[in-house]
Amino acid sequence: MRRRTIAILVAVASIAALVPAGLTAAWFLLPGIELAPYAVGRASAAAGRGVAIESLRVTPGRNLAVAARGVRLANIEGGSRPDMMTLASLDLELELWPLLMRREVIVTRAALDGLSLLLERNADRQRNWRFKEPPPQAPTQPGPDPESRRDFPMIHELRLTGSEIVIRTNSGQALRVRLDSTRLAAPARDQPVRLLANGAYNEVPVVLDTTLGTYLQFWDVPEPFPLDLHATAGGDTVLTLRGTATDPLNFDGIQADLAVEAPTPATLLALGGGGTGPAVPLRLGGRMERHGDLWKLAAVTGAIDGAPLAGPLLQMAEGGDGHADRITAQINFTRLDLNRLLGTPARAGGAPAEDADVPLVVEEKPDPMVEARLTAGDLRYGQLRASEARIQAAIVEGRIVVDEFALRAFSARISARGQLERRGQEVGVLGMVAMREGDVETLRRAFGLRALPVSGRLEARVIVQGQGRTLNTAGRMANLSAVVAMSGGQIQREIIEMASTDIRSLFRTPRGMTPVSCLLAVAEIRRGVGEVAPLRIEAGTGTIEGIASFDLNRRQLDLVIGSRRDTTNFFALDIPMRVSGSFADPSIRPASWSPEGRAKLAAGDTVAAVPAELRDFARGNRCFRVSEGTAVPAAAPARPARNTRRAPPPQRRGSRR
Repeated sequence: MRRRTIAILVAVASIAALVPAGLTAAWFLLPGIELAPYAVGRASAAAGRGVAIESLRVTPGRNLAVAARGVRLANIEGGSRPDMMTLASLDLELELWPLLMRREVIVTRAALDGLSLLLERNADRQRNWRFKEPPPQAPTQPGPDPESRRDFPMIHELRLTGSEIVIRTNSGQALRVRLDSTRLAAPARDQPVRLLANGAYNEVPVVLDTTLGTYLQFWDVPEPFPLDLHATAGGDTVLTLRGTATDPLNFDGIQADLAVEAPTPATLLALGGGGTGPAVPLRLGGRMERHGDLWKLAAVTGAIDGAPLAGPLLQMAEGGDGHADRITAQINFTRLDLNRLLGTPARAGGAPAEDADVPLVVEEKPDPMVEARLTAGDLRYGQLRASEARIQAAIVEGRIVVDEFALRAFSARISARGQLERRGQEVGVLGMVAMREGDVETLRRAFGLRALPVSGRLEARVIVQGQGRTLNTAGRMANLSAVVAMSGGQIQREIIEMASTDIRSLFRTPRGMTPVSCLLAVAEIRRGVGEVAPLRIEAGTGTIEGIASFDLNRRQLDLVIGSRRDTTNFFALDIPMRVSGSFADPSIRPASWSPEGRAKLAAGDTVAAVPAELRDFARGNRCFRVSEGTAVPAAAPARPARNTRRAPPPQRRGSRR
């Protein structure tokens, strides 16, 4: 018995002596042991995905040092690349005592180099940054909060170099963030976290200076986490964001004030992958919110090129399952100078630019899709000066649909609707334009015409079909069908007597104006060259009818106009007049009607070739004359104008056909 007792005591003493010796040996031998083969399995099981590590070594001490090389984390199924993350090197130190006693992870220092992190969702909307969920709890026990941040380690200092983060949107667009050098510092758990970063976004240099809440606030999950972000992009564009986030790791649950100051939009366009933009200052701000896939900027205020702007809403909804993002914008501009925004310089002496042009771009699969409602108190484009402008349009697949475009210009109210559609390398334009309350004198001055003998209010309806790569090109090459009408107005008595060749005008000059009952003109224009027929003015002393051809490119016209015999008095010879030459200074001389011309004027008005909207508008005018026995179809597409009608040549004095 005594010998057995002694043997047991010796064994216990030996074990007690071997344990410290073993721990001491492990303490010194552990740094030389390659732990990667042992860690890979446990890490893969914990993440629910494949993990690969080329090298992993641990050095014990007061702080536990961990060094890892060649780390890879597999992506989710359906991801755009095999690995969600690759890391060239990781060196960190952890406080050993809290780790052993309380299983609390406190990182005193961490350094990462060559990190490439991809954040995306697959077609099933699964996030690749969500890892293996823990097993479900019993019904009587509450399950763990998947958004919990309570187990997130405290990091006193973190340095990141030579790294990148790629965020792939649901439509497949890659947003690339380059991190040249990043430092995160947190002196204590009750002091704010400071984040400094230098890098680039879409190759635009960015400097970030952010003050976050404390770790105590971060771990307090129900409470919003404070954010105070200050970023400078391209050296001149400043963005500030001050507010809170309920899910800061995913930058979600945002409620913050956003402000952007930019001397030009060039940097902002470059951040979005666009061009350089105009040299005009931009200021924008509002209340930013983000909840899941929905980003909002409400109560928008700011200025562009010094002109204030405001809007109730600027919103983006991230698309799902490979669909494009959707942007909804409602912005009100006090002044919108497209000449400045398009970078078109003014002419000498400060005169307005004439060559302002809008490129026409329609994408087959646009991303994002846009729905916009914009207004402008003052709109400038080329030589156009307009007020009360508004547009409601949408960018959809293969088309831009304009539901409403309206403005006041040349004292008239102009409205339009239509669409632009992709046609190979060019864009097709189809639109319906209406003019109301147009004043003859104001329109004359706007288009550089000489004084006209007619005054009153005009209305017009126009169907436009064109194609080109820019708005001006499409306009110059467009085919138009137009109806111009007047109900009420005045015309000089001299014109009626001149058009009817009243012999009394040989002995006196008629004075004053005579009322105009109606005016009607139907025009077809092809690439700036067109004709007008019928052209009819019904006045108190007679009815004038005519046929005209014109060239808007050369600013030339050829008009033959005369009176109807059954509407003039006994002294009228009813000899037509010809007006030809430049718009600004045409010549006027006697002419004559050929039998074909008189037959054409005597016949009813043929408007079956123009679209239904124009037919209905023309038929509502008192000057419209229906052909007997002619049926007008219910609908007919617009067709290009044919410049086949020619005004008859003037006859020598004394001749009559």
